[in-house]
Amino acid sequence: MASPKITSEAAALRRKIIGVKIRHARSRAGLGVTEVGDALGVPVTVITEIELGQRHVSLPQLEALSLIFNVPVNYFWSDSGIKEQTVEFPVREAMAIRQRIIGVLLRQARTEAGRTEHDLANALGVSASNISDYEFGRAPIPLQELEALADYLNLPLSYFIDEGITPHLNGYHEPTLNEIADFSQLPKEVREFLSNPANLLYVNIAMKLSELSADTLRALAEGLLEVTY
Repeated sequence: MASPKITSEAAALRRKIIGVKIRHARSRAGLGVTEVGDALGVPVTVITEIELGQRHVSLPQLEALSLIFNVPVNYFWSDSGIKEQTVEFPVREAMAIRQRIIGVLLRQARTEAGRTEHDLANALGVSASNISDYEFGRAPIPLQELEALADYLNLPLSYFIDEGITPHLNGYHEPTLNEIADFSQLPKEVREFLSNPANLLYVNIAMKLSELSADTLRALAEGLLEVTY
C-alpha cells in the first residue's frame, strides 16, 4: 500500500526538530559551526541552514554528527538519553561509504518489494532520477525521505542503520588465549592496522559487507564503479 507523499509542512517541521537537536548536541560538545563544517567537508552556511531547519540532512551526515558530538545516532529522532563515545573516525570517508551502502540497501529493498524507481518517486513526489541518484550513492537521502521510503516498503528505519559503524564499547570482552594466539599469527602490517582505533570503521564495514548477499554486493560494486567513473 502506497504511503502519502511528504507534505511541505511536515518536512519543514521535521527539519526544524532535527536542526534544534543538532544545535543542542553541538553546543553541548563545545563545538562551533566552523569546526563541524570542516569535519563534514561542507561550508559553514550548510551547517547553519541544517540547524535552522532550512536544509535537509542525510542519515550518513547524522551518523557522522553522532560521532563528532559523542551522542547515539537515534538521539536525533528520539527521546533517548545521551551516551558518551570516545573513539574518533575518518568522518568524511564513513559518510561516503554509508551513503553508497544505504543506496544499495534501498535498491535491494525496492527490488524485493517488486517496486520500480517510478513507484518510489511517486511516493515521495520527486523524479525517478532522484531515486536513481539515491540508489547509486550519487546523492544523500534526506532523513525524512528515507523514513518515508522505509514506511512505503514496510521496513523499519533500522534496516538502513548500521550499528557497526561505531564500536560496541559495552560489548567489550577480554580476549581469550586462543584469540591472542590467532592475532599473533597475523602479518605485522595487519596487526598494526587492526590495532589502530581509527581503522575500526573499516573493519566494522568489512564485517557488515561480509553479511550481505552476493546480489547486494554486486549492486554495491556497480554503484561504486558508476560513482568513480
